[in-house]
Amino acid sequence: MMTKTAAGIIFTILTTRLLNALDNGLALTPPMGWLSWERFGCNIDCETNPDTCISESLYLTQAQLMVDKGYRDAGYRYVNIDDCWSEKERDENGDIVADLFRFPNGIRSLARNIHSMNLLLGLYGDIGSKTCAGYPGFEGNYVRDAKMLAQLEIDFIKVDGCNADPSHFNHTYPEFGRALNQTGRQILYNCQWPLYDDASHHGEDPDILNNQVGATCNQWRNYYDIFDDWTSVRATIDYWSRSSHNDIMVRAGGPGHWNDPDMLVVGNPGLSLSEQQAQFALWAIFAAPLLISVDLRHISNESAAILRNREVIAINQDPLGHQGYCAHGASTNIRVYIRELLPSNGVPCARGASDSWAVVMANFGSIFHEREIVFDPKLHLPSGNSCMLFQARDVILHKDIGGPLENLAIQVDESSISMYKVVCSSLTSLNELNMTLA
Repeated sequence: MMTKTAAGIIFTILTTRLLNALDNGLALTPPMGWLSWERFGCNIDCETNPDTCISESLYLTQAQLMVDKGYRDAGYRYVNIDDCWSEKERDENGDIVADLFRFPNGIRSLARNIHSMNLLLGLYGDIGSKTCAGYPGFEGNYVRDAKMLAQLEIDFIKVDGCNADPSHFNHTYPEFGRALNQTGRQILYNCQWPLYDDASHHGEDPDILNNQVGATCNQWRNYYDIFDDWTSVRATIDYWSRSSHNDIMVRAGGPGHWNDPDMLVVGNPGLSLSEQQAQFALWAIFAAPLLISVDLRHISNESAAILRNREVIAINQDPLGHQGYCAHGASTNIRVYIRELLPSNGVPCARGASDSWAVVMANFGSIFHEREIVFDPKLHLPSGNSCMLFQARDVILHKDIGGPLENLAIQVDESSISMYKVVCSSLTSLNELNMTLA
């Protein structure tokens, strides 16, 4: 639960931006929820696959499990429908309507059922003429379709970029965002804009990312879709393993506007448990939306524990909202990632000067067993940070490492990570500590 102090900090950070941008007050921390796409795709054959097809029943079942199994209480609130939910054509009134067989009670009824569980409902659309799977897009109907979303009581809209001209996205995505704002309903706006923008290298342009995308969308995709295998997840990790807090992509994310490296595939069969832990830990470092795509009926206890780890979630949801980066080894298999957190006194400070940090030590090698990885604040924190000694807590094993420490050396196995929360001491050396204790 967010404290009044944290909420006030976020409000202060956001006020200036929201007055001139997507003024919906949403996504103050990275959104958390469940998304159907990676696990269930566009399976519309409910006669053959009644339990796994894209249908009202699927979303109600997964929502109930989010409540019953503790995901909602851990912070996962959104239940997100992806592509293939609608009829293939607009109705006689020009509206997009849900498939009458698979969603017999309609989307608004589903939304109200989801809301009764204290959850939120997300929907999918496309800025172009058709969705990626060929269903009706929003093009030419932005105001009508934004009003439709509000009438359906939708809380989150993912807007894809298929069947549209990316050179027009600087007009079309903002236009739809304004239409959403004008409905008066708070609807989180998830854009796929930079993903399709090859001309700007997927948004790696400060004007496009900060002044256009970041001023329009609550979250956005830059990189390719994630699949349920380590090669895909690793490629996404490598893309987001930026080496400086001054990197364009790192600085673009923050309260109300987040980089989205795509879904979590934790709990699916394609990753080992250590690889699942690595994805979850690094999505926390990247200040990424946590949207899980797994069948909650069949997830293992071990995978569920990864997704419900409150200490890692707290790092992801840190109210300062600074995205982390790779402080050492971005082009190698042995890496140290850091993310600046809200200072221990609860008062924001100059960027890079906090006494609180999240640290991930990663071994992405596939041979040679364990490797020693060392976190040293003098080497890995930004220049100007005064941290010399620190206390550390292992947030995966839920145990204090102790301290004060000058550095932390850990053995990390192949395709694995270790993760810590570090709080710096006001002391500058062990000699000073010994003099203090004498």
